[in-house]
Amino acid sequence: MFTNFPNLKAIEEYWIGKEVGYGSLWDAYEAGGDYIEKFRSMRVHLLRITLREQPREYPLFNFEAVYKTVKGYFHDLKKSCLTSEEYDTAGPLFIYRVDRSSGVWEFLGELRQLLMLGTSLADEKVMGEKLDNLDKRMDFFRRHFGNAANPRDFEMFMRAKTPRQLERAVQNLIKQGVQKVEVSREPFLGDVKSVEATLIDLKQFSADTEENPS
Repeated sequence: MFTNFPNLKAIEEYWIGKEVGYGSLWDAYEAGGDYIEKFRSMRVHLLRITLREQPREYPLFNFEAVYKTVKGYFHDLKKSCLTSEEYDTAGPLFIYRVDRSSGVWEFLGELRQLLMLGTSLADEKVMGEKLDNLDKRMDFFRRHFGNAANPRDFEMFMRAKTPRQLERAVQNLIKQGVQKVEVSREPFLGDVKSVEATLIDLKQFSADTEENPS
């Protein structure tokens, strides 16, 4: 059935759960106390990504692929765009909720890095590609998010070299149909209902600047 697939073990693990590394999986979870403490020390904001709606009659088959791509890309953006000192102190991305079949994914992370990730996905770009209207974008960020965004992050984004495997993964993510990429103005304090009222759609900014480039 999968004779042309280069890594049969990977597809069997993904789809049917064959030969999952249970020991390492749970060892990593139980060793995550430092990350829980890190989360408690972070000032996090809500990132909501809305992908094209999944067919309701099917399970959410793309969960693992989307989740790991977003989380991995967030890490690689930090590694490429932050200084070594900033990278060492920056927190990871935490998944908060996925609404089955709706395509709505919610994550928590630090605002500066969320704006970088959100811009990339909203503009359907990968590292190394040019981001248009950078001055307008920074004005937009200042109006809605104060000084959270760092212009140097976006300059480094455009200079970075994207590994082929990562580029392919991000393009596959974009092919899932990115409808909205929203980031909350206010920090998340435990109540998603209160913070979602402050969500700003970065995808809408990209659409507006395409319609009104001047």
